[in-house]
Amino acid sequence: MTLTTGPERRPVLTVLQAGRAAAALAIVVYHSAIATRDFAGAIPESVFRILECGTFGVDFFFVLSGFIILHAHGGDPPGAAAARAYAWKRVTRIYVPYLPVALALIGLYLALPGLSARTREWSLLTSLTLVPTGAPPALAAAWTLEHEMMFYVLFLAFFLARRAFPALIALWVASILVGIGLGLETSYAAPSPLSILAPINAEFVAGMLAALAVPRLAGRLALPCLLAGLGGIAAFFGFAVDPAGPARMAFGTAVALCVAGAVRLEIDGRLGVPAWAILLGNASYAIYLVHNPLASLGARIAARVEPLRSWPASLALCIGLGVAAGLVYHLAWERPALAWLRRRVGPRREALSQ
Repeated sequence: MTLTTGPERRPVLTVLQAGRAAAALAIVVYHSAIATRDFAGAIPESVFRILECGTFGVDFFFVLSGFIILHAHGGDPPGAAAARAYAWKRVTRIYVPYLPVALALIGLYLALPGLSARTREWSLLTSLTLVPTGAPPALAAAWTLEHEMMFYVLFLAFFLARRAFPALIALWVASILVGIGLGLETSYAAPSPLSILAPINAEFVAGMLAALAVPRLAGRLALPCLLAGLGGIAAFFGFAVDPAGPARMAFGTAVALCVAGAVRLEIDGRLGVPAWAILLGNASYAIYLVHNPLASLGARIAARVEPLRSWPASLALCIGLGVAAGLVYHLAWERPALAWLRRRVGPRREALSQ
């Protein structure tokens, strides 16, 4: 099976941005519920159980990441030059928005060690580099970025060993399944080098498979594919699957079906995305980076301001602060900083590669 599916995979797909927006909002809701529970008072258990489903926004992000990487680079030529260009794009895309937030939190935790609701250890090395050491980063949500970096490093084989890449990915998935069978402890929330075998990583592969499937998916099957994925998600929640268990991969598979169907519908001109969803999707990484500290701040404010002491008011404040701050961070730093790098560094890199 070829991994390059032609120019059809190159267009900007707004449905992916809408998916990123949905994933980010789900995670914001989840962490806002936790912050409200920790600082502003109890949330009814039945309501919290619904809100904590937002944790699966992480799975959505992983599937989308696998899809986007292959969509963006599947037509790139093999070789070291393309590998360097890919690595530069991924490194800048991750670290330029991440490091200011990480440094700010490191400074806060060093100055105010009891700032967190729960006293927890964190690794300075992991916080600065996203290298998986087994200790969490200062920014709690950054554990997902450690998995992203593992995947990005593995994807370098696409450029350096193109023919062997499908076998390498198959071996990766097989190793994950063997690890599940052996009961291997592969923490995903505090990654270590062994966490390359964490079941949640298989969702990157599900996303890549969805990207491969889209050009081969007949238009008449796009809507059934989307509906099958939605049915799989509903069944997953209906069976109340352990969110930390390997069955979580089933959720990622269902999401991959949704993504493949939705993308095919957009390519065929049968699905549109509103401008506000595209904006939120563009800002989704910034929202993801800043929302958790802002949710904590919002809940602390709500606990001290009489009109906001109810859990719905606290929850709304946390969500609003997280999304608004993420939009501001995207527009004020992430987007201009990355654009500046493309203008200043991009031409030099092209000259060096010639």
